[in-house]
Amino acid sequence: MAEGKVKGIRNFEKRIEAIEEVLATAAGGDFMSEISIDMEEPDVLTSVETGINLLISDLGEEVRQSQNRAQELQDKLDLIEKQRQAIEELSTPIIKIWDQVLVLPLIGALDTRRSQKLTESLLNEIASTQSKVTILDITGVPTVDSAVANHILKTVASVKLLGAQCVITGIRPEVAQTIVHLGVDLSEVETLSNLSEGLKWAFKHLHLKITEDNKKA
Repeated sequence: MAEGKVKGIRNFEKRIEAIEEVLATAAGGDFMSEISIDMEEPDVLTSVETGINLLISDLGEEVRQSQNRAQELQDKLDLIEKQRQAIEELSTPIIKIWDQVLVLPLIGALDTRRSQKLTESLLNEIASTQSKVTILDITGVPTVDSAVANHILKTVASVKLLGAQCVITGIRPEVAQTIVHLGVDLSEVETLSNLSEGLKWAFKHLHLKITEDNKKA
């Protein structure tokens, strides 16, 4: 009889160890393990084992659902980022309007990140097309801050380092007032009233003449 009690105690201890092992595994993020239960001879520990198995199963399901929701959220964020990039590219098109002449019409608000992006794209386009004149038209920019204004100056300087000239056109009155108020010095930058004047300046700089053919057939 004593031997039977000893076996019972040892069996009880093994079951406790099994419970601890499964709980430790679950704590590590693995919810696939479960406690092996002998339902033929249920005892006081059986209900504990059953409850732990149910708890781990529920936790595993919640984790899987949470992971699915997280993936769905990430997919939506990725889609939003792609749409943002597409809109950004549309809002900063670089147009080769003439041989060796690029026009970058800026539309909408400028922030530091967008300014850096457009500068990078512009410099790459100048290098690939070997353009000599770049017209930076900011007619569509409602306002700028000191950081953006200084970044525009850096863009002009970078363009010059590539051997090209940069002209700024279309500075709105309110933007001009802001630039003056901020103390940004544009004295070293060619500024013109509109894109048409910028094109005239570019053609003159490249020694090009536009003539109208009025001959009739």
